[in-house]
Amino acid sequence: MSFFQKCHAVISGGFPVWTKNRDEIAFRMLLGLYALSPALFVFIEMSPTVLALVAALMGALTLLTRRARFGRATMGLSLTLALLSAIVLTSALWSIHASRSLTAARDVFGYSIAAILLFECILALPSARRDRLARVSLVGMLIGLVSVMGWELYFAFFTEDPRFVENVFTLHKITVYGAFFAVMFLAQPRLVWRGFAALFAVLTLLYGQSTGVNLAIVFVAGMFVMPAKYRQHALVGFFVVYLSLALIAPFVVSPLFAYLKTTGLLAFYPGTFAARLDLWQMISPHIADQPVLGHGADTMRNAVGVVVNPTYYAQVDLPSAHNIVFDLWYELGALGIIVYGMLLAAIVRMIGGLSGPCHFIASSYLIIAVVELSVDHRIWLSWVLGTLVFTAGICILQCRSVNQPVMEDRIARRAGTFSRSR
Repeated sequence: MSFFQKCHAVISGGFPVWTKNRDEIAFRMLLGLYALSPALFVFIEMSPTVLALVAALMGALTLLTRRARFGRATMGLSLTLALLSAIVLTSALWSIHASRSLTAARDVFGYSIAAILLFECILALPSARRDRLARVSLVGMLIGLVSVMGWELYFAFFTEDPRFVENVFTLHKITVYGAFFAVMFLAQPRLVWRGFAALFAVLTLLYGQSTGVNLAIVFVAGMFVMPAKYRQHALVGFFVVYLSLALIAPFVVSPLFAYLKTTGLLAFYPGTFAARLDLWQMISPHIADQPVLGHGADTMRNAVGVVVNPTYYAQVDLPSAHNIVFDLWYELGALGIIVYGMLLAAIVRMIGGLSGPCHFIASSYLIIAVVELSVDHRIWLSWVLGTLVFTAGICILQCRSVNQPVMEDRIARRAGTFSRSR
């Protein structure tokens, strides 16, 4: 079978090019979305905001045409997201900017619905269609990854000032997408796919200008070269350390900043690291004002009186704490940190039930999201929420696509053993 025949088989699924089958039409719309979305992520700034909602609508349409019912697989997720939405909504009662907290609650609830619809749609797909969608999405991610690397090279060599702030901001966003896409190629058995992932890693480390993505690449590379039997232990250890630091962060950052400043060590890193540490130590006293419930969801943005006589922090406003831990401490207090920790613990436990490529994909996606949110971006940004929803959908799709042949092989071997024993 030629390459074009294979492509036609994947796209058409054995149906004619023009078909009246409503189920197939709805599914082909989903195929188109997964093929185009990675490139749209790279070239259109707010595309994740729209794409997550469009994917949810297509997921709902697919569920309706198949008359599928919601299963137990998403029940725990639905309850967790409902709890998060309730906490964010309740924070409006004591928020210093109630309207911002209400908007945040609306967005969290809306994207939670989008996530559940998309995930349920993928889980309800029969294996043949799921494999078609996984193959198409892999091609789409290849286009997206090549686009990211093209932007990195353009900003590095074809702009007058490659460190211009708009370029840096754009690279911060699109290299996050590239990191998610590259994980899928690392999980493929063929070396050519892994080669693309390695090329992205090298170019991003050299020209990406995003500390969060660079750290995520290092952690994912460590997980990749690690023997599979140790990966879950490493994942658990990573998040034990991470959550321990999250609990004590507001109480230790001020003396740490003072010590590093007094000893002159910060002078060696006057850029991102020193600026972030400077900002966090200015936020810490305000966390102490409302340590249990915080100041309300999405109130860090332009919070009055936080930035006072900064040493290294140079921005004129306060877009965020550039750290989800300090954002949550300030906005939702200890309650928010506890819920965040419970959510991460539940996800890590769920990942522990996976194996092989599935475990690597899921754990890498979680590490990328947490590391990036811990050094940049606000969780309340619509494009961040959209990215998390859509990429989590890709993660579930690829995990099921990778896992299904393994399960079918096990069943076939057991059936063969049973027949021989008879």
